[in-house]
Amino acid sequence: MCTTIKTILNEDTNNNYFLCSKKVVDFAKPENISKPFKSGWKFDKNSEYFIAILNFQEIENHYNQLSKKEQDDFWCQEIVAGTMDVSKIKLKNLKENGIFFEIENVIGLTTIKNQAMTIYKLAEKFNCNPIELVNRIVK
Repeated sequence: MCTTIKTILNEDTNNNYFLCSKKVVDFAKPENISKPFKSGWKFDKNSEYFIAILNFQEIENHYNQLSKKEQDDFWCQEIVAGTMDVSKIKLKNLKENGIFFEIENVIGLTTIKNQAMTIYKLAEKFNCNPIELVNRIVK
C-alpha cells in the first residue's frame, strides 16, 4: 500500500533521485545534486557522475531532441529500491575504490540500472538519501 502511494506521488511530481551523466546535469542545472564522483574504474578516469533530483519528463523531452551521437553521453537512471544484498559493501571501501568499482567487485553488478538500485540500498543501509550518501563518499 505504501509503495502504491509513493508511486502515485512520484508520478505527480515527476521529481525523483537519478544517477546521471554530467551532460544531464549541465542541461538540467538541478538544485539538489551530489558532488561529482568517479566510477573507480581505471579506464574511466575522466568521467564524472552525479545523483540529482530531476524532472524526468524534462530530461526525456530534451533527449528526444538530441542527435543519436549526442544521446550517448546524455543519460539518467532513476534510483529505485532493489533486492540486492549490500551488507558486505563498506563505506570505507566505497571511498577508497569508487562507487561503481566497489559495487562490481563486491556484488558483481555492472549495469547502470543495477548500480542505481544498489545506491538506493546503500543509502538505506547508511541511513541517508542518495545525495547525502555520495557526498559522504566523495573525498
